[in-house]
Amino acid sequence: MIPDPVQTPLWLDLAAVTTSALGGSLIAVRAKFDVTGVVALGILTGLGGGLLRDILLNQLPVAIKNPWYIVAAVIASAAVAVLAHQLTRLAWLLLIFDAAALGLYGVTGANKALANGISPVPAILVGLIAGLGGGVICDLMTTKPPAIFQRGHLYATAAFAGLVVYVAAIKLGAPANETAIFAVLVIFGLRIVARSRDWVAPQPLDAPIELRKRRDAD
Repeated sequence: MIPDPVQTPLWLDLAAVTTSALGGSLIAVRAKFDVTGVVALGILTGLGGGLLRDILLNQLPVAIKNPWYIVAAVIASAAVAVLAHQLTRLAWLLLIFDAAALGLYGVTGANKALANGISPVPAILVGLIAGLGGGVICDLMTTKPPAIFQRGHLYATAAFAGLVVYVAAIKLGAPANETAIFAVLVIFGLRIVARSRDWVAPQPLDAPIELRKRRDAD
């Protein structure tokens, strides 16, 4: 019987909070929020994925039990508020933080689900909700349709692919820490490459019509 992975290390969870908060704060700056709005959106984005994850697992959110989560989100958001003009000139930073947060929160979500006895498929779902949750909250707060519901560069697909790799490897007995790092890099890499190579998810299609077109073409 393959043992479940250990509970998510604090440093990995805090890394997810920090990168998410940085990304949310940068979006707030671009949306021309005031200082309070920048910090508030950073905190909501930074903690959102973890809150959703813990609620799904029927646990008291760690952000309430451990003050370091809120501290990390506040410091990251405040740093963006203070360095707003310098950071907004670096457009690629937003992509880096977004891709890193997606990987970190996704993997920590799936890790925690597995560690609490959740089976593989629901664990992947928990990881997806954790990874995408902060971004959805951020989009809603800035009155934008959530990115996961729009056609664009691979986002949820990148997270799903990395989480499948992570959960499958863990269940096959791979070491937890190394597998977590590898899965984060897979998600991060897919997100970055999708933007640079313009990879997008396919549009819905009408299978009978497509088959008829191909038959007529033949």
